[in-house]
Amino acid sequence: MPEITASAYDCVFRRQGGRILPTVLSRGPWSPDAQHGGAPAGLIVGLAEEALAPEGYQLVRLTVELVRPVPVAELSATVDAEPGRAVRRVRVTLRHGDKIVASGLAVMARGTPISEGAAADERPLPPPAQCHEPVWIPGMTDEESFHYTAMESRVAGGSTLEPGPAAAWLRLTVPLVEGMETTPLMRVAAASDFGNGLSWTLPLERYLFANTDLTLYIQRPPVSEWVGVDSRTWIETSGIGITRSVLHDESGPLGFAHQNLLVRERRVS
Repeated sequence: MPEITASAYDCVFRRQGGRILPTVLSRGPWSPDAQHGGAPAGLIVGLAEEALAPEGYQLVRLTVELVRPVPVAELSATVDAEPGRAVRRVRVTLRHGDKIVASGLAVMARGTPISEGAAADERPLPPPAQCHEPVWIPGMTDEESFHYTAMESRVAGGSTLEPGPAAAWLRLTVPLVEGMETTPLMRVAAASDFGNGLSWTLPLERYLFANTDLTLYIQRPPVSEWVGVDSRTWIETSGIGITRSVLHDESGPLGFAHQNLLVRERRVS
């Protein structure tokens, strides 16, 4: 199991004017120079909320396109909020130099109360207080990173030590962006990208897998720091796969996340 000591860094990103500076806590599992997908996903939500949340809009869908590996290096962002009444869309683009590395489309809505609702038919997760085993994925490097340092984890179902469905509670241990409130939706977006790691089906020693995108559907605002991710992965012999995750907070299910996967066999040296 990983034994990560306290980090010298106290946030995932810093902002200096229009510059966005990732710290080592944005780093993902595949390269020390590339970010974990949860880091830019959470950042994109924060920028979208910053544009429209004061006007009373709530995130109902987020689609993040991971155009290329997002580097652990200086980024810039553009935010374009489209007009609308009940529904508005915010487009966020992250660039490294003159290259687009990730983009996001956040669909924000103003709900109107109705007299009745219908609960999601999904099994609940045991609460975080009853879960104690940290997530550990065989073959994943034990190092200071987004997945092992910036995020606290507790297995909530299945096992991350063997292939198959698995669930975990995840909680950020540091602010996502220095000087910006880490909202519940930012926490959900940051945790949602963990699905294909929790529910792995092929050994990391033999295969590389990365998601090209991440789509969230959020049915209600989350209400807790802990985010539950209950995941299942399917991979075809074509090297194409998909992960579907049910998202939870401590009050129950709150939405879904989907990831497309590209899988490659590691080269034998």
